[in-house]
Order: sequence, then structure tokens, then C-alpha cells
Amino acid sequence: MSRISKLWAFLTKPEVYWRFFSLLLAVIFWLLATGDGTLGETERTITLEVQVQNLPADLVLVDPPENVRVRIRGLSPLVNRGESSVSASINLAGAVEGTETYSVEVDGALGINIVSVIPQWVSVYTEDVAEAVFPVTLAFLGIDRNRMMMGIRPSPAVITVRGPRSILEEVDHVVAYLGIDPELNLETSFQVQALDAQGRSLYGLEVDPAEVRIIEVVDNGEE
Repeated sequence: MSRISKLWAFLTKPEVYWRFFSLLLAVIFWLLATGDGTLGETERTITLEVQVQNLPADLVLVDPPENVRVRIRGLSPLVNRGESSVSASINLAGAVEGTETYSVEVDGALGINIVSVIPQWVSVYTEDVAEAVFPVTLAFLGIDRNRMMMGIRPSPAVITVRGPRSILEEVDHVVAYLGIDPELNLETSFQVQALDAQGRSLYGLEVDPAEVRIIEVVDNGEE
């Protein structure tokens, strides 16, 4: 007896046939339940954030890509369950500093067809990562300013700031605000902020270390 004949004989056994029939009914009922009572094909437009992949380590993303509108099609149950799995991305492997345009790749779950992506191409702006070293300035808030005469200084005294070159160039100084009142606690860590010449905080920068402690220097100059 051939393999096909043996397979057919097996599938047509009553106990096997009814099990497959029951399974098929269960699948149909599940599809109807997840498809709002219909197995018909449907289309839907969703808005997705574009994920950036393979950004070179020496670059930082300054201007991220815009969102895209993706039109998807498939059986209603599959679209309802698989919509959240649809993702959009661009591949920045080999990118160089500046504005570049990349094709948007969209992936979806099995059974979901991608009908259209608008826009199909998006632009991003990247800059080289730069870094600079700055001394930490202590700013006293709610503390007797006479404590400044006691030789209080930050530890570490200098920190490294990294980020997009254009933003790093705006850094005028870095400051740690000491706001302990009435006693200055030497065990407390204070966050460091990068400011421009007008005293405004700058964002998109990495401060290392992000916090400093304070040290009181004794009269003989030893810590």
C-alpha cells in the first residue's frame, strides 16, 4: 500500500476524522470570536513610530524620523490580533554625520499584508558624538553662604560631558545645586547640570558622573 493510501486510511478513521473536524470547528469559532463575528478581509490604517536600528556608536540622533502611516490588510481576526505586532524601522548601518534619507521597512505578523507606507522614505539628522571636560561649580541654595569660606569643594572636581557636537558647544558651565538647609550633609550626592551662558539647562547630553559629593578641606590643605 502506498504512503498516500496509508495516510488516507488513517485520516478517514472515525476517531481521527472527528478529532480533526472538532479542531477545525474550534479554529473557525475562534476566528469568528476574534474577528467580530466575521472572517472577511479588512483594511486598516495605523500610525507607527519609526525605530532606528544600527546607529553607529560614534553618532547620535539629533532629529528623529517622523511617524509613518501604514495601511494593512488581512482577515479580520488576524488584523485584530496582529495589528500591535506591526513595526516600522530604518537601518542606519554605515550612516555618516548629517541629514540622510532612508527607506522605511515595515514588518507584520503572519497573515497581515502591508498595502502601503506613507511616507516610504524618511530623513534623520545625526551628529558626531563629542565630549569635553568642565569644572563643577557649586551653587548654594538655602544654605548660609559663609559655609563657602570653609573650603567646600566638589568631588570629583571636574566631569565629562558627552553629546551632539552642536549642543556640547553651547555648554558654558556645569553646576551642582546644594539645597540642604540648615545643615550641609557631606554624605549627600548632588546632581550636576549642564547650562548655557544664560543659565538655561541643556538637554540631550550625558554627564559623567551625573552626581557629585562635596568635601570640606581642612585648614592644612589636607582632605
